[in-house]
Amino acid sequence: MTMRSFNRWVWAVAAGVVATGCTSTSLRVGGAPDASIKNCVTAAARELRVPAGSIVVDSGSTPRDGVYTINLKVGPQGRSAVCTTDENSAVLGVVYKRPE
Repeated sequence: MTMRSFNRWVWAVAAGVVATGCTSTSLRVGGAPDASIKNCVTAAARELRVPAGSIVVDSGSTPRDGVYTINLKVGPQGRSAVCTTDENSAVLGVVYKRPE
């Protein structure tokens, strides 16, 4: 298997995990649209360099009209991260939270 085909396989599996996980109504957090949640998981996997399957949607909020904040648990340690999206579900940013 070439690296290119392996990467395609990994992305296909990750997309399937995201699609499967995000169809659950239990993932509806803080009023965020499903598209925002899916986009956050995808962006977090890319930005934080972890498999999408290791990201769990924890909670969310709508601090301003049209901006959604989605809290994530990343990796086996469950490290906290936060993702923000706009009213069109475009990801504005993904960062790890500082330990409290």
